[in-house]
Amino acid sequence: MKRKVRTYRITSIILMILCTALLVKSNSHNSEKANIVDKYFDLQEEYDKIFQNVQELEEYSERLENQVDLLTSFIADSEYEIDTMTSGKEVVR
Repeated sequence: MKRKVRTYRITSIILMILCTALLVKSNSHNSEKANIVDKYFDLQEEYDKIFQNVQELEEYSERLENQVDLLTSFIADSEYEIDTMTSGKEVVR
């Protein structure tokens, strides 16, 4: 009878150790999942900021293109030429 009780105690201790190890491993996996979710939301927030900056740069680029077009429309080809004899300096006729 004592032997059965001893075997039962040893088995119980081993099972408790295994259960504790599984709980610890489960908790570490849950914390890893939480870290991954946090990183995902951080990356999404960073992406939104970058996307907004890209949109602002595209609008700024479009305004610059419009200003360049406007400025080039004021300069007629016959009035503005580059003289190759004066090493690329502009000559107004």
